Amino acid sequence: MVFILGLSLGVTALFFRSAMVIAAVGLLVVAAFSVAAIVSYPAFHLLPLLIALAGYNVGIASGFIAAITIRRFGTV
Repeated sequence: MVFILGLSLGVTALFFRSAMVIAAVGLLVVAAFSVAAIVSYPAFHLLPLLIALAGYNVGIASGFIAAITIRRFGTV
């Protein structure tokens, strides 16, 4: 579920076509997990953060691959 959330955030960030927005969304993901780590009483695991960031990167990469494929084959 966390991977799918990161994937959807990565694809959505690409729609704005701005490097600033892509970086800001990545920082907001880290900020949200940081706040969760601060307010959670028991131990906080970093694995969900790494999974979300991996999904975010896969979403961005798949968007770039889709754009290159569409441009190469000329289909829209």
